[in-house]
Amino acid sequence: MKTSLAQVDLLEEVQPGTFLLGLAAPNISREAKPGQFYMLKASQGLDPFLPRPFSWLRKGEEGSRSGHRVEILIQVVGKATALLARMRPGEKVQVVGPLGRGWEWDPARFPLLVGGGVGAASLVSLVEWIPPEARQAVWVLVGARSGRQLWCGQEISKMGAKVLLASQDGLEGFHGTVLQLLKHEEARLLRAETEVFACGPREMLREVARWSESKGLPCQVSLETPMACGVGVCLGCAVRLPGDGGYVRACKEGPVFRSQEIEWD
Repeated sequence: MKTSLAQVDLLEEVQPGTFLLGLAAPNISREAKPGQFYMLKASQGLDPFLPRPFSWLRKGEEGSRSGHRVEILIQVVGKATALLARMRPGEKVQVVGPLGRGWEWDPARFPLLVGGGVGAASLVSLVEWIPPEARQAVWVLVGARSGRQLWCGQEISKMGAKVLLASQDGLEGFHGTVLQLLKHEEARLLRAETEVFACGPREMLREVARWSESKGLPCQVSLETPMACGVGVCLGCAVRLPGDGGYVRACKEGPVFRSQEIEWD
């Protein structure tokens, strides 16, 4: 974990209300692993008081040396994210990270990635991690409410993976949810060595976890859990374990978990 004052070098609206933010600082991403996250705060003052957690999706782009830059997707939902979306190149952002436990990829298995909304940003870093020659064996399903909100899926398709899109308004790809798409296409997606990686709203993750279990497939999930500190101190991101297993912290023991580690009900 590192604390940095990073300089904005990119801010681009890539889909309605969602911005691609590029941040540069010494070693900001050198240790970042796919599925980890950063805590960001745009304001130097006390309003908003707390930073916000964001998955990263790319590093070492825009001509910067690898290990000195990271790209993050910002969806405007409140004051903190609105401030980040108004940053200008050259301005500074407070950054803590990389944080948490990320994805674990076994090269002997075939990845099946399922993303909902901006949560799919975490899957971009996972695909980038997979060697280019192996990406043609990767299936990626990305869904959103609108066909105008599928930027992550379109970016992943440029990386060589096989991408299927779903939109609930029917403007792009399959007309329905990404879970409905998964069930509709399961015959050509499933292999004995498949492993599922899912990121998105908790309700979606619960159903993907249940579907994976019914097919006998291992499944990893990245939880979108509200966080206050991001470093395990405040205990505000507690996740319940099955049975009498107690609780763990999404920011330290996660945000990526094996699906069977989570009490979904």
